[in-house]
Amino acid sequence: CRHNLTTWAQGDYRGFGCAAHSHVAGRRWWNVRTPDRYVDLVERGDSVEAAGETLDAQARRLEGLHLALRTRAGVPSSAFDAADVELLEGLVDQVDGRFVLTRSGRLLANEVSLRVR
Repeated sequence: CRHNLTTWAQGDYRGFGCAAHSHVAGRRWWNVRTPDRYVDLVERGDSVEAAGETLDAQARRLEGLHLALRTRAGVPSSAFDAADVELLEGLVDQVDGRFVLTRSGRLLANEVSLRVR
């Protein structure tokens, strides 16, 4: 869906409502979780933000690779060491200089993500 593609591309989006997440210009934040607290804060004119974070450039790069791995475009072949590629046999395929998840790899995407560098 478009929302996931925007998230995976580290694009900007705004979430409205309880527990909604937002991301703008490298900063992400999330709203309070419960509807009662959310409504109370809105009625008082207070911020509904529960917490947020800004990732440094290296963390953002790595997160971008983790997220890109879940797309059809995959990640550059440099995202894995040669030894990792052997361990990931059957979970990734190399296509046009990029690694993409196989059907089995999609089911184990979190495990594959642990090897991205």
